Amino acid sequence: MNNDITATFDDIIKQYRTLDLSEEMFRSMLEADKQLEADYQEWCDTVGVSGRKGFATYYEEYIEQQDSVWDSLEDHDE
Repeated sequence: MNNDITATFDDIIKQYRTLDLSEEMFRSMLEADKQLEADYQEWCDTVGVSGRKGFATYYEEYIEQQDSVWDSLEDHDE
């Protein structure tokens, strides 16, 4: 389940790029899909974040991870 929800997060972030748009899309998906909402709440409980901030927390970590990948690539260029 956790891999499915994080894959959904990744897909949304890749498609919409900004936190505002990504979170807006995710929230609309939650309203339309009760199973997704249950999976999200379970994920939030597992990682210890609130449902209100869970997606934003994941988004920030995802972006930091992507930045660190670029930073490591730049280090090899020098």
